[in-house]
Amino acid sequence: MTAIKKIVFACDAGMGSSAMGASTLKKKLKNAGVDITVAHTSIEDVPSDAQLIVTHESLAARVRKEHPGVEVVTIRNFVGAPEYDLIVKRFTEDK
Repeated sequence: MTAIKKIVFACDAGMGSSAMGASTLKKKLKNAGVDITVAHTSIEDVPSDAQLIVTHESLAARVRKEHPGVEVVTIRNFVGAPEYDLIVKRFTEDK
């Protein structure tokens, strides 16, 4: 399995909710000593080097259709989602 170097938060516009989510996860990863790039964008503009996409559950089907082969994590709320801690744990439990 390839080590994940880039996580992208994707929402409709790539401005509000995905920016908040990306900021929150970036802070949590940094506090855990994990060095992974975290970005935010609209679903249409997800970069080709994204290895993990975090999106709202209502957008998941669209994300998977537009970005096949990329792992997708779905959340219900971009602010304070418990999935953020699970993502951090994923990258810290092997340390």
